[in-house]
Amino acid sequence: MSEYRHARSRCRRARSLLATLAVLTATLATGAPTVHAAEQGEPSDIAVRLPSSTYSRMLVDQARRRVYVTTGALNATVNELLVYDFDGSLLQTVKTDALINPGAMMLSADGSTLYVGAANYILIFNPDTFAYIGGGWVRSDFFKGKCTGDIVATGSTLRFTRMTSQSTPKDCTTEPQALYSGALTGGSYTESISSEVDPKIAVSAAGDKIVEAYAFPSSGSKLAVGVWDATAPTLSRSAVRGFAGPNDPTTVPRDVAVSPDGALALVAAGVSGTKTLSTTDLSEVTPGYGPLPDGTSSTAVAFSPDGSLLARGGAVDGTAADLLVQSADPARGDAPREYAFTDATNGGDRVADRGLAFSADGSRLFAMTTDAAGDAYWLHVISNPDARYHSSFDVPLTAQPGTPYAGQAVQISGRLRMNGPAPRTPVQVTAVRHDSDGDHAVPSAPVGPDGTFTLEDTPAVSGQATYTVSFAGDSAHDPAQDAKLAVDVAKAPTDLALDTPTEATTSGVAIHGTLTTPGVALPAGTTVDVRRVTKKGVIDLPAATVGSDGSFTVNDVPRAKGNTLYVVSYDGDALHEASADYVTVNITE
Repeated sequence: MSEYRHARSRCRRARSLLATLAVLTATLATGAPTVHAAEQGEPSDIAVRLPSSTYSRMLVDQARRRVYVTTGALNATVNELLVYDFDGSLLQTVKTDALINPGAMMLSADGSTLYVGAANYILIFNPDTFAYIGGGWVRSDFFKGKCTGDIVATGSTLRFTRMTSQSTPKDCTTEPQALYSGALTGGSYTESISSEVDPKIAVSAAGDKIVEAYAFPSSGSKLAVGVWDATAPTLSRSAVRGFAGPNDPTTVPRDVAVSPDGALALVAAGVSGTKTLSTTDLSEVTPGYGPLPDGTSSTAVAFSPDGSLLARGGAVDGTAADLLVQSADPARGDAPREYAFTDATNGGDRVADRGLAFSADGSRLFAMTTDAAGDAYWLHVISNPDARYHSSFDVPLTAQPGTPYAGQAVQISGRLRMNGPAPRTPVQVTAVRHDSDGDHAVPSAPVGPDGTFTLEDTPAVSGQATYTVSFAGDSAHDPAQDAKLAVDVAKAPTDLALDTPTEATTSGVAIHGTLTTPGVALPAGTTVDVRRVTKKGVIDLPAATVGSDGSFTVNDVPRAKGNTLYVVSYDGDALHEASADYVTVNITE
């Protein structure tokens, strides 16, 4: 009896030692995370700081693969037109005596003429040489323009906004402006719309409508939006909407954009978010494009010229997204691709007003960012702006223990590789266990800074269990291809132990025992087999029922005195191994 129990103890210690060695082996085999280069099709972001503490407007010249940036502002000390290429390299700095407070820009339809609005002029340049082209408007017949307006073309007519006062403004957000119309080559002009505070205008790609967003002074600076029919030289208003209700925004609009098909107008309305409106009647479009992150002030909106993408910029503290890029079709309901700018000293921490523009095919997004003080600016060249970084599971997954038993906790470990910058918030992996009893969700697990994760599960049945581990992706990463791991789940061990009775006579003997398991609980009604062994032979006694606490009692009336061997055994079941124990009892009178 003593040797048998020592043998069982040595066996348990050996199994424990093997398990410990397996853990150490798995630990040693887990190396440091691998560094991966950026993969084709992933987004990239190049940021360059402007050589100026002010910024006004940005214009994309697709044919020349250039980006023009003007630096005019009320407090501008540098009055320049900066010329960048599509990789963010500064190619040229244009300075002239007339280029004071440069702001709004426009390219002619054929790309041969660059219009630049300055304080006292609208300047007309050759964009190849930046030499003046004849024509334009000069100070003698043009109002001062230190509050940057807009320049658009509809057919053969130039439309532009300017101040209606000759005095130097103190605050452009309170300054009335007017919308003027004139010939593309300069000369005389007429006033089309007047007395609107800090208006922002945008024109449809077809040039048939102008959308204007402005503050409406008579309603306490409530937001107002108008749509103008521009098919004739004289504008006619086709729709107007004033946001004059008690819960409507009191705001100066920060930006406005028209979808390339002319159907939608977007207004960046500061703390009131982005308004998505139909250009037919200015009703709000549902479902729209979804809200900006909480606390975001909407500063910029842009559609890609090919009609595929929409970008919305904002200003928000912390790690929340400052830039959202998604499909321009609101019916698709795509989850936006999010970008967060968080470094106010190197790259900016928010998108500047009117700070977004796309290349013609949407493959590049140019974003101007700034800091909270608005005294430093960065041009970001974002390639593949709607793409997400690649993610994948480094294989193989591992299980610990390698062969668990039914009812034993098992840990499934692995590493998730996520290209690009580290996620702003912890991501989770999920898993499903498939076994003979069907599919079972496994509690999700966080992914650590080094990409490692550990899922914990307790399989309930023996046989093969297949774990499928998934990463659904996030705002910056594509979903990873699922990783799978097959694990053989053994039957749970059992331990049957008998106590030697304190007394036993031919009148009766009671042997107490326990049947326990660290795995799945034994089913109700479990029984153990009992045999009495004497010199006269082997007798099968009635089975004993195991209680809910694992205890049982064998009652017997021996036929003779002397040593009697009792063998109690458990045959096991689909989830449990067999086990047995014995005890020798000296029967007295």
